[in-house]
Amino acid sequence: MGRDRAYWQAVKPPPDAMPMIQPAASTQPLDPHSRDLLIQVGALTTAVVPDELTPARRRAISRDAIPILTPPSGPLPMARQDLSISLPGRTLPARLYQPDAVTRATSDLANVLLVFLHGGGWVVGDLLTHDDSCALLASLLGCQVLSVEYRKAPEHRFPQLCDDARDAYAWACDHQGDWGCERMAIAGDSAGGHLAAHALHACAQVPTAAALLFYPVADMDFANTSYSQRGSGPGLTRAAMQWYWEQFLGDAGPNHDPRAVLMRQLWTRVPPPTVVSLAWHDPLHDEGAAYAALLQHAGGTVQLLTAPDMAHGFLRQGRVNTSARGHVERAALALKQLLQQV
Repeated sequence: MGRDRAYWQAVKPPPDAMPMIQPAASTQPLDPHSRDLLIQVGALTTAVVPDELTPARRRAISRDAIPILTPPSGPLPMARQDLSISLPGRTLPARLYQPDAVTRATSDLANVLLVFLHGGGWVVGDLLTHDDSCALLASLLGCQVLSVEYRKAPEHRFPQLCDDARDAYAWACDHQGDWGCERMAIAGDSAGGHLAAHALHACAQVPTAAALLFYPVADMDFANTSYSQRGSGPGLTRAAMQWYWEQFLGDAGPNHDPRAVLMRQLWTRVPPPTVVSLAWHDPLHDEGAAYAALLQHAGGTVQLLTAPDMAHGFLRQGRVNTSARGHVERAALALKQLLQQV
């Protein structure tokens, strides 16, 4: 199923096209409880015969992991409204999170609509897998959050998922007034961070106040330091990311399209202020840091945060792991401060 190194290296940008960064160092081990959660979730996959790990089965496993990542008290209480986003040729499910009236009355971000795109390697994940995470972000920020469920690979490949992210974000901008909002922001984690960053780049007509990207997929360099040193798990692995890229791109293989590879973006305007929140024990760490440098090089205000004791996916651990919660709160506070400055 995997492809050889030459195949993947074909997409690597020339050195002079990439901002130079110094990857962060960490002396902190992976948080033991977080590691245990990753192992529990991973066991759901390893319990299945490899030949039976179809995309549909992987999606079911992702939903099966929800109880592991939800506290005994259950999902965070918050008003939720399921919506449909009507776009040309397709309709996308969405869910609106609205903090209570007291929170909105005391929040200076009550007029902000944060559009969220979930992670899952472009293949798995949905409104349910990231329900508690979106409710947590809405609670921490005091704003409304619109979670969008885009189409999935391999049934829908590049660039259809990118089109969904772009068009859904533009749709949300046109409809923000329906919920009393006047300002737009965007967020996403992992593959959702990739799609959010694409929408940020593609939707020049949307006056984006700020963005929050959790460990975004930004490049296809599987030989960088974080892949070499932290590409074996627990959690996300090099082999898994190569499989996800294959599902996303299909037979087209590596390409230099900036919609697929964020490190190929050319900004002709100053990027909106952005928070990039990374996990050090994550093969995607270095490409996330490089993308933050790219935005900064384009003139954007960027706050780069690294969780030194976390692995990929800590956003979904934010209600069951104390350290993960702290890192999510730190990222939310950074976004909040950016929004308060606009």
